[in-house]
Amino acid sequence: MLPKVLVTGATGFIGLHITGELLSRGYAVIGTVRTHKEGDQMLKDFARAFPSTLDGQLLYVVIPDISASGSFDDVFRSNSDVTYAIHTACPTPPVGEGSLEETMLLPTVEGTLNLLRAIKRYANDSVKNVIYTSSLSACWNLDKVEDKSLVIDESTWNSYEWEDINDDNRYLAYSVAKKKAEKAAWDFLENEKPFFKLTTIVPPFVFGPQRFDWKAKENVLSGSAEIILSLLSSGSTLQDLHDAPISLAVDVRDLAVYHVLPLTNPTLEQKRLLTIAGKFSGQRVLNVINENFTELKGKVLLGDPDNVLQLEGLKAPEYNNKETLALGHLGLISVDRSIADTVAQILRVNTIQ
Repeated sequence: MLPKVLVTGATGFIGLHITGELLSRGYAVIGTVRTHKEGDQMLKDFARAFPSTLDGQLLYVVIPDISASGSFDDVFRSNSDVTYAIHTACPTPPVGEGSLEETMLLPTVEGTLNLLRAIKRYANDSVKNVIYTSSLSACWNLDKVEDKSLVIDESTWNSYEWEDINDDNRYLAYSVAKKKAEKAAWDFLENEKPFFKLTTIVPPFVFGPQRFDWKAKENVLSGSAEIILSLLSSGSTLQDLHDAPISLAVDVRDLAVYHVLPLTNPTLEQKRLLTIAGKFSGQRVLNVINENFTELKGKVLLGDPDNVLQLEGLKAPEYNNKETLALGHLGLISVDRSIADTVAQILRVNTIQ
């Protein structure tokens, strides 16, 4: 068996795919979850595909609040053989519960620092690399997206500060929180000088199928998949199309691989990896549905199929991630295929009206 990896947020959309990728490569995994119910469901789901998980290849620990002081201490005190840590967990506070500074910014930053502090304190000799899931929102300013002179790359940061945010704008709050948390991680390495290295993964919108079909149920779906679901319904309107974001995307399966690559590729240590497969829009989603799913013909919007490239060219940010692609040596799943695979799974497990 290969080394042991801690995966925070192991039951999230991205976390489940990372956990599956690690198990398929023979790693032992400890996943952090918020409740025993989540952890037990994860073990049950993975046991079908990986019977070895029943013998301890996959374990979980319950951490209800990663932002609480010392939240990760017991994990590393009890597991001195953890070699890598992958940090995907990020608080998603309910609307209206406290200020965004209290419920989003501080928990996101403190959750990240709590992990790094615990590793330095209890596992500095064993953990070799920490992989942190950042976000494209840490890299660009939404209000400057149509300025084509601005190109997102591995060195780009947004210019937002917390003083720019009010409690009505959760997206900007998230952008600041992810930037602050990632920068806090880099600052920790520079100031605390631990033995471990850091790699940060910077994804945009994440599409692709759920790791387990039951997660694709309408009442369970969240995040990027909701964009697709809203346009799949026969009741979708032009307003749904106009409300859909126009941005950049990556497939969750590729994103999972990029989280695992640094474990065996030292050239990815101390790097910021910009995982982008291409541009997307609601019109692209409609085009993929209408071109690939004949059973839905006449049931979903057409929009303006011939306008997709012009629309994305005007409204989606420009980017250059050639450095990341060269380092990863990985051909990325196209945005169209990612959308199609997502749609296929949704149709397989739901009755779309």
